[in-house]
Amino acid sequence: MRAKENKLTETLLTELREECLAVLSLLNQLETPGISETQEDEIVGELSARLVHLEIHAGETRGQIEE
Repeated sequence: MRAKENKLTETLLTELREECLAVLSLLNQLETPGISETQEDEIVGELSARLVHLEIHAGETRGQIEE
């Protein structure tokens, strides 16, 4: 694997890791006792967007690794 490909793979893995951490954080927030329905709706909305982003990142990362 060339240096440029290594850097791209490293970047994709870093972004994938960050997205996973964001999803975990949102899941933890959903478990917070006493959150309001509004807060829960906002968290679920953000979680939905992050999951789509995570799916895209995972596909890009998988494609780069398999090359």
